[in-house]
Amino acid sequence: MATKQAFHNKNLPDMRNAFSWGLKLSEFNEVFFVTGHADCSPEFITQHPNDPVAQTRLILEQMKTFLEEAGYSVNDIVRTDWTFTNDVTSEQFGDIAKVWESFLVDVVVKPATGTLRYVLRLGMPDMMVEYEMMLAR
Repeated sequence: MATKQAFHNKNLPDMRNAFSWGLKLSEFNEVFFVTGHADCSPEFITQHPNDPVAQTRLILEQMKTFLEEAGYSVNDIVRTDWTFTNDVTSEQFGDIAKVWESFLVDVVVKPATGTLRYVLRLGMPDMMVEYEMMLAR
């Protein structure tokens, strides 16, 4: 397992329940990159159209299973990237952050988070959020 050390930036909001502002990673043997996941069934159907919070819950449940099937766990996550459509409101952002906090509740050293991107649209019109991860162990 990789050794992780989190760093908080006192000049920025305290988001330690969801992510670290900086993360030092050492003593790792492999890295696993997870391409962006969205609320999209194998038939290209969005199960929670225009609901970014429900989409986030579904994506994280599916990603957890995906990671475990690949031999990893949420404790191996070292970086996440968040992409939202312009339609995600500030209130929804807060609710999404709470979903992530719940997802990472048992992770002692939270992953670093990349840039939060807002885009015009994602792969399908009803998708509002997409997440990528990098894991190491």
